[in-house]
Amino acid sequence: MTDNLLRKGLKINHLRLISTLARLGSVSETAEHLGMSQPAASRLAGEIEKITGTPIHERTGRGIGLTPAGRLLARRAARILNEISDAGREIQEAREGASGYVRIGSVTGPSIDYVVPAMRQLRLSYPAISVEVMVAASDVLLPQLLDGALDFALCRITGAAAVGDLEALPLCDEPLSFVVRTGHPLARTGTPVELAAMAQFDWILPPPGAILRSTVEREFIANGVAMPRHVLTTTSFLYTLAAVRLTNAVAPIASAVARSFASDEGTGSGLMILNAESALAVETWSLLTRRGQELTPSARMVREQVLAAVGQS
Repeated sequence: MTDNLLRKGLKINHLRLISTLARLGSVSETAEHLGMSQPAASRLAGEIEKITGTPIHERTGRGIGLTPAGRLLARRAARILNEISDAGREIQEAREGASGYVRIGSVTGPSIDYVVPAMRQLRLSYPAISVEVMVAASDVLLPQLLDGALDFALCRITGAAAVGDLEALPLCDEPLSFVVRTGHPLARTGTPVELAAMAQFDWILPPPGAILRSTVEREFIANGVAMPRHVLTTTSFLYTLAAVRLTNAVAPIASAVARSFASDEGTGSGLMILNAESALAVETWSLLTRRGQELTPSARMVREQVLAAVGQS
């Protein structure tokens, strides 16, 4: 027989507790985040275990961890809380008309190629809608999306993500360009530069495991070329541009970004796009939402503008 958790006394406070506990991994931090005492948080956790009839958390070497049943309930709790939050936003939007606050995430390339023009059109069509855009790597955006901090995201599903909790609309690849300083020795050849020649210089790459870096590493392997001896690792885009401008390093970055900060001639910015023989693209990114999620009216409008920008490219 299916247990009715509501009939047994499961309440919103229980859902908030286990959802926050799953995210923070500490009873004391969870209590502080929810504005309650630690004994009160522990009492709520005990009530959840009594209602469900099974342990939902356990001590680990690093603090508190959820049991499999706890993780299952935490995922459902987060989804329910997201729906309640979205319902409140939707009611407010219905009351105020074509207005609202929308939070989207994007990896770098799509943010420039599609989000910027979409926001320009949105400003003309729906001036009362405010949009927050978070630009980051996919592995940063996905937890934000799953936690309800984002309405939707333009990124990729990484290995650590809960694939079953996401709905994906595959859209485009993300081409890469190689950026160097104006006057770089490789820019004087007049012919497309081979990967082996670029490998003789220092490179600037994101950390191992990042999608862009993995794409570059596969290209080196496919061409039988050894990776550069000196690789500067950084997650900072601004640091990458500054280091390229001041050194002979080579940096692969999203072509959309390269076009915004550099050119084929390198005039003005001190940066230029290298005429490279290798044509690289990071794997397809998708428009991602939480499975079963119903976007608010304003979020749907923003989504439509982004998809229109993709279709017009």
